[in-house]
Amino acid sequence: MMSASTSTILWCRSGSEFSRVAADHVAGLLARKPGAVIALPTGQTPLGLYAELVERAAAKRLSVASARYFNLDDYLGLSADHPLSYARFLRDRFLIPAGVAEEHIRLLQGDAVEIEAECGDYEAAIAAAGGLDLAILGLGTNGHIAFNEPGSDWSAHTHVVALSQETRATHVAQTQGKFVIPEYGITVGIATIVAAREILLLVVGGAKARALAALRGGIPDSKWPVTALLTHRNLTVLAEAELQSCSVMRG
Repeated sequence: MMSASTSTILWCRSGSEFSRVAADHVAGLLARKPGAVIALPTGQTPLGLYAELVERAAAKRLSVASARYFNLDDYLGLSADHPLSYARFLRDRFLIPAGVAEEHIRLLQGDAVEIEAECGDYEAAIAAAGGLDLAILGLGTNGHIAFNEPGSDWSAHTHVVALSQETRATHVAQTQGKFVIPEYGITVGIATIVAAREILLLVVGGAKARALAALRGGIPDSKWPVTALLTHRNLTVLAEAELQSCSVMRG
């Protein structure tokens, strides 16, 4: 039922198709605007996208080097070189292999001494770059986007957030229990996300079915942060075909 004014949902039947379609979306933006400003997600969902972009860049079929890159979130208190930090994840998985110069990268500093100042500086950096052209989002099992958990203030910009028990448990599983997951994160706010000119939401895994169903139900609900995207003018949802039959929630 989704009610975003110009929304599209694309169903992919394989991991390779998912990665290709996501990369095609990014490539289309870069063809139109090589210096685009892009916000990047972390986690398992975008790994195929990043591998595809790196492969295309290496083959000279795509140039990603002129764009400017921000991240969506990170753990509070972790340095950029910590093995659990999202800054390191993005550099290792995409930015360095794709040949993006450091001056085109501005990532959240989870270990900043003055964290409130870092939040303000981050928003200022996005504004100075001209605003986000594209925010690429993953989807949490509880409907979170970036680290905006259920009940988040939809008018907030970059801020510190307490991570939910569900989110932390998911991340413990993803790291196979090798790390203690911090209790707090730093994240761009929902207001920052919806200000992006385009949004690409990536949805993989049966555990995301209820959150996707809430979005498809078309009713904004603070218990499901992803439903904040319903009013966006240019939202594309890319999801596994297996999720197409998930029941649509209507309140």
